[in-house]
Amino acid sequence: MFYTVFSTNDSPYMQWQSDLLEHSWKRVGQEGVLIRLVATDKPDKLPLQKYAHCVATRLHDVNPDTGDAYVIYNKPASLLEWVFSDKPEGTVLLVDPDCVFRGPVTRRVTPGRPAGQDWIDFRVGPAGADSPFGLGDRFSFLNAHCARTDLSIAPVMIPTLIHTSDLRKICARWLQLCAIVRDHLRDAKGQKVWESDMFAYLAACAEYGLSHEPASLGICTNWDAARAPDCPVIHYCQPIAAADGTSIFSKFTYEPWKRIDTALEPQTDYGRDLVEIINDCATANGVPPVATSTSRPRWRDGVMEGRVLDEMLLENTANGGSIWLNGAGKAVWELCEGKLRIDEIGTVLSQRFAADRGAVVADVVRTVEALREAGFIDVN
Repeated sequence: MFYTVFSTNDSPYMQWQSDLLEHSWKRVGQEGVLIRLVATDKPDKLPLQKYAHCVATRLHDVNPDTGDAYVIYNKPASLLEWVFSDKPEGTVLLVDPDCVFRGPVTRRVTPGRPAGQDWIDFRVGPAGADSPFGLGDRFSFLNAHCARTDLSIAPVMIPTLIHTSDLRKICARWLQLCAIVRDHLRDAKGQKVWESDMFAYLAACAEYGLSHEPASLGICTNWDAARAPDCPVIHYCQPIAAADGTSIFSKFTYEPWKRIDTALEPQTDYGRDLVEIINDCATANGVPPVATSTSRPRWRDGVMEGRVLDEMLLENTANGGSIWLNGAGKAVWELCEGKLRIDEIGTVLSQRFAADRGAVVADVVRTVEALREAGFIDVN
């Protein structure tokens, strides 16, 4: 069996991410089953998912020994509970809630041979007393807690492919080491390190002799696209920006299910893919599509036109609405018969008025979107 597994709590912030992940999983036809582990103190009130199987696990976002509040403790704790209670057998694809599929993962792994996304820009050196597991002298505290820090590791991160038999071996130790890393490791600002679970995972795997094969499985949204080519998963841990640096999307501020404006071109191909997936999910949740440069706008039936000099009055007989169009708006309206894409309309009008095509296309997008919202145009 192939399992795609991710760990969450039951907060609204986790819910929309889970829905988006689930939508993308179904969209690409990912084989196997999708498991959402839900750390909760209300196991009788699990969230509803269309395709994912929700599994209630005990809440473990505060370390019971130290009182350290770290929501990611839930990940190894929930996985530990799942692998021993449900007794799954097969390949597990570990992802985080802020991941989406843009293609299926077809690779499988066998016991003792996990694979993981190469951790871009994080490298390890030779393992030794001054550098436990090759992680560097910042991790010297591990010498007091690990018997064999001379073991080497491969620097990998999620998405990770690991066999269920290996998960059963490492999860308890992973959880234990996570607390140790949190207790000792600090960043440049003196704060406990957010990636503590990632370092703990690597150390736990090394102790059990599990060496990962680095693979191109998922790209983080602050990486150069060339560093993880053809990867099927997008990890939107960082914002998506346009070519001019304008922020297009950030998980920290996103309002579900608001459609993302496609008039701004993302800097990367994975940025474009992510925007498409989010907007596709918005459509699936009943949010009408917005105008984009590739939309084909078409007049709605029942619209009456009234021309006054170079302007036009539109009246919607269905809802009684009306809108005035100036000369530029009138020129756009006249080309919205459903044959041309918006970028093609922009080409026609930029040639007609000897104007910059990019600026005209952006104006056409805004005009068509205003007409769509007012009920005069449909886009597809």
